[in-house]
Amino acid sequence: MVAISAQDEALLLQAVALAEQSIGLSDPNPRVGCVLHSADGSQAGVGFTQQAGGPHAEVMAMRDAASAGRSLAGGTAWVSLEPCAHHGRTPPCADALIAAG
Repeated sequence: MVAISAQDEALLLQAVALAEQSIGLSDPNPRVGCVLHSADGSQAGVGFTQQAGGPHAEVMAMRDAASAGRSLAGGTAWVSLEPCAHHGRTPPCADALIAAG
């Protein structure tokens, strides 16, 4: 098992706390939280999964960053569940994160 840094642990716990805000909202989808940092290490955006068929946590975090004019290029994402990579009611979050840089 690989140890993670204290910062990574704290940011993953923040993502889990964001995911808790989806309880009762995202059913039957999983409750997911996302924290995004810019390349300089500053927080760029946060989000959590919305209603079924609505935006996932990663998209909400990217929207949060965009609304604040923060760049995601070269940044890092901490997500409480791996980003989806399939086409369903919404496009893949993995592709959206890659497109954001």
